[in-house]
Amino acid sequence: MRNIDILIGFEREINKLNNSLDKPTTDDSLYWLNQAVSKFVKTRFNGNLPHLTSYEQTEKRSKDLINLLVDKELPVEQDIHGIRPNYVTYHVQYPDDFMFALNEDVMISDLSGDHKTMTSVFECTADSFMYRVTNSLTDFHYRHYKARPLRVRTMVDGLQGCDLLTDGKYKILKYRLGYLRNPNKISLEKPLGEYSEFPEIIMPEIIKTAAQMYIENKSDQRYQTLTNEVNTQE
Repeated sequence: MRNIDILIGFEREINKLNNSLDKPTTDDSLYWLNQAVSKFVKTRFNGNLPHLTSYEQTEKRSKDLINLLVDKELPVEQDIHGIRPNYVTYHVQYPDDFMFALNEDVMISDLSGDHKTMTSVFECTADSFMYRVTNSLTDFHYRHYKARPLRVRTMVDGLQGCDLLTDGKYKILKYRLGYLRNPNKISLEKPLGEYSEFPEIIMPEIIKTAAQMYIENKSDQRYQTLTNEVNTQE
């Protein structure tokens, strides 16, 4: 769908519900449309829907976000100052367009660089950190050329990333991240350009959600009617 058609559709959706509402400015229209895009992605990913389905639970929702899927290898840097008695730290900086992680895999080897193997990371929390580091039976510890490094999310100077922690008995050679990227914004810089972040069948739902959010902001009495209509959409 063309950018200009999305904008026109948004204005028509509002007018259809209440033609006495002030016509939104172009800036307001773009703001609410992009808010709706963000809400759509987060709702699909988190499964915050009446049907209680999450991103990977249905093929349909996977297809809805297919254009936002990215898989790439990212540089890994060992922190020579991050060596502690119980672990060694490797730093990874996420791409600027990172939104949600889907899968994370690393290539590890022994300290001589041999016995390379791919493995997943363990998403670490404050509650599980000390247990996995200090308990010799967890897969944090390198045994038989196998281990799973701990992954801790980081935010440095506004940049998202992660730290990968090992027991110091093996190396992390590669880090591969599958993620959902932030969608491009709807804009009138190229009004006749196609907005292709989602399948075209999805755009009426996003337009309707944007109208819902705009009307809610205006405290319109018809907001609940449109809310119910949006919530019944699949």
